[in-house]
Amino acid sequence: MDATGGSRSWRVPEPSDTVIDGEEVVLGGRIWLALHTPGHTHDHLCLYDPVDGILLSGDHVLPTITPHINGIGPMDDPLATFFRSLERMKELPGLRHVLPAHGHPFTDVRDRVDHIIGHHGERLETIRKAGNEMGSGTVEAYMQRLFKERSWGDMAASETYAHLEHLRILGQATRDEIAGQAMYSTH
Repeated sequence: MDATGGSRSWRVPEPSDTVIDGEEVVLGGRIWLALHTPGHTHDHLCLYDPVDGILLSGDHVLPTITPHINGIGPMDDPLATFFRSLERMKELPGLRHVLPAHGHPFTDVRDRVDHIIGHHGERLETIRKAGNEMGSGTVEAYMQRLFKERSWGDMAASETYAHLEHLRILGQATRDEIAGQAMYSTH
């Protein structure tokens, strides 16, 4: 698979090893526990050093922004999957330091997890209110209610889709196909 960024082109690397949940991985002279944490992506992994209480959280838990949840992919309900993966972080014994892929290191993973889940709860409520006002709408129509105009695009649309599908799976929204267009209504 080729990827293009501006005038550059590069090859997306293929994984050389498969790491599964619970497997021990030796890196930098330490033993890390692999934690499968789907949500941001279906195959996301965190690495945890239980001896020193260090978590390499990747894009799973970030200190100041919420990770993008991709609604397009192999997971039936990426948002619910993400919530379960986040809750798992709160149960890590002796966790003292979180080293994310973006932003500064931080220490209070429980508070951050609660904040991220709360943020998505607010997004779900915004969708419910928008559905009550619109009656029925496309993913794009809901996206325009969730995100500022400068953020509109594929990532915002896929995250909106993840939230709409989450509500549909919970029985709080319906999806109808009208002329090939998915239309969502909340209830």
